[in-house]
Amino acid sequence: MHDEAASTAEAVEAPSAPARSRSNIEVLIPTFNEELNIEHALRSVVEWADRVVVVDSESSDRTREIAEEMGAEVIVQPWLGYARQKNWALANGGFEADWTFILDADEQITEELRDELLAIAAKPSSEVEQAGFYINRLTFFMGKPIRYCGFFPSYNLRFFKRGSAEYEEREVHEHMVVNGPTARLRYMMLHNDRRGLEHFIAKHNRYSTLEARELVKEGRSKAKRATNLERGIALRRWLKHSVQPRLPLPGFWRFAYTYIVRLGFLDGINGLRFSLFLATYDFFIAIKLAELKGARADRPAEAPPDLVKGIKPKRPSEQPSRVADEPAPALQESPKTGPTDALANPQRTGDWRPLTLADKDTTPKAPISIVVLTYQEEINIRACLESIAWCDDVHVLDSGSSDRTAEIARKMGAQVHVNPFKSFGQQRNWAIDNISCKHRWHFHLDADERFTPALAEELNKRLTETEASDGSHAFRCPSMMVFMDQWLRHAAEYPVYQVRLFDSENCRFEDFGHGQREVCEGPIGTLENPYLHYNFSKGIEEWFDKHNRYSTLEATQARQQPSAGLMTQIRGVFSGDSTDKRRALKSLSYRVPMRSSLVLMYTMLFRRGFLDGKAGLNYARMRAIYEGMISVKLSVQKHRVSMGREESDEGHRA
Repeated sequence: MHDEAASTAEAVEAPSAPARSRSNIEVLIPTFNEELNIEHALRSVVEWADRVVVVDSESSDRTREIAEEMGAEVIVQPWLGYARQKNWALANGGFEADWTFILDADEQITEELRDELLAIAAKPSSEVEQAGFYINRLTFFMGKPIRYCGFFPSYNLRFFKRGSAEYEEREVHEHMVVNGPTARLRYMMLHNDRRGLEHFIAKHNRYSTLEARELVKEGRSKAKRATNLERGIALRRWLKHSVQPRLPLPGFWRFAYTYIVRLGFLDGINGLRFSLFLATYDFFIAIKLAELKGARADRPAEAPPDLVKGIKPKRPSEQPSRVADEPAPALQESPKTGPTDALANPQRTGDWRPLTLADKDTTPKAPISIVVLTYQEEINIRACLESIAWCDDVHVLDSGSSDRTAEIARKMGAQVHVNPFKSFGQQRNWAIDNISCKHRWHFHLDADERFTPALAEELNKRLTETEASDGSHAFRCPSMMVFMDQWLRHAAEYPVYQVRLFDSENCRFEDFGHGQREVCEGPIGTLENPYLHYNFSKGIEEWFDKHNRYSTLEATQARQQPSAGLMTQIRGVFSGDSTDKRRALKSLSYRVPMRSSLVLMYTMLFRRGFLDGKAGLNYARMRAIYEGMISVKLSVQKHRVSMGREESDEGHRA
């Protein structure tokens, strides 16, 4: 085996081979927003390949500019899909050499592999028995090579006689099907994506969605799968299709295999992180497969049976207020007891189903103005506005959606305002300052949330036109999360309170992490009845994509907040000020090892998430993944700062 120490990323930065007039090899590089990678890929081929063709999928960065400056021929083709894009390029790229090499923009050809390719191409193609060759690939993760974890060696067919190969019609993880015999080459190429950890997670989130679609498609059509794949690839394909979907605890087995059986622990902390991400990827596939097969993450049109039972929520003394969409940290705040006058005569719970247009005339019309915050919400906005059709002053504050959100809102009678999004706190304050609302009392609602009859009735009873009946300037409101067709009473820690109803003359918002928190000049009351939160109405892929971004913001906030000693943080936990207490708890939680595992155990055991069944387990694992993303990104950011390198919110960059 080739000495890997000689095959570092630096080894191909400046090829020493002299320019050749004819190598008999042309290189195809598909791209989309690859400005951080494309230069490295091109440097490994432009000095010796007869022709380098970059087929770009309408990049919005400098990818095409860099490629042209380095001598590549650039062709722009709107995205067709992974397999179809490459097959289109092979058919329309004007290739004339006997041999073609397909190189991804985040890959590089080593000097040793280059010489091996040139030696093959120097022979008359008729004298070469093989029609294609598999190339070993060494993957870098967070800047370091992965030599174990079952990820090395990793063979991909990339070098083939012109016209003898094409990609199978598959949405993701497509492989080449070759018309003729194949063999493996000795030397390797390098795989080193410099776009960072957030991009890595987002990419595999998309891949897992496509993989789940492929599994559903193959299961329904019984379509014939490619059989002439390299033996290792064929085995992985069979396991993924026939074995993995039937295993319990998806992801666990992948971790055990990569980290223990395939010696991932020999790759150190990076091996542990890489194995955990591979396990997470398998979990992504499994939960999205369940979603596609009918256990939809969200069905807003019809309330699950549990939502109408009128189960009385715990009081705020048993549950702290939390930032919107923020999973609970490993350490929980000792909550502040809500105002006693608001709880002295708690209202009986009632109808907790989502309101519809049919309820418009019978719903009490509370004297409030409702502002709905939106961005790309055409899938949610109609049902949201139907649940507040009884309100006589509805506004939609949109952050510049390019879909039909604003159009649908206007057709349904809402007043639409547009303000570019900067932060959640800024957006809510903009609404207070710039929207001429009819009523002094405002209720802020997200597009994936729905009013319930009981909540509308309670608001009508509590408020007058000028002041709250108990003197409060704002009210916390509980939310009920719906996931996989059921209310997550335990795993989602119901009730989670947020200030949504407030006197617009006495309340503002400030940014906090990826969310916001209220700053009110008077007491804050508590509502008894909830609104419904369909957090997964856009699908599980969107949830992970959103929380991937949130985790970057959380990690950045954790790193940038003023440092405090351990004892100072512990004393803050016992502070009488709820804001100081919450900050101390969050800061202290970042010191806890195995934070994601603790969150999983906390949710399933302490919060009794197991009582929510499979939906509770899946949600608990999703929260644990979120906490894991925060921990890894925080570690990476701190390491980069300690090394004096340019800060990045995503992880490694070369």
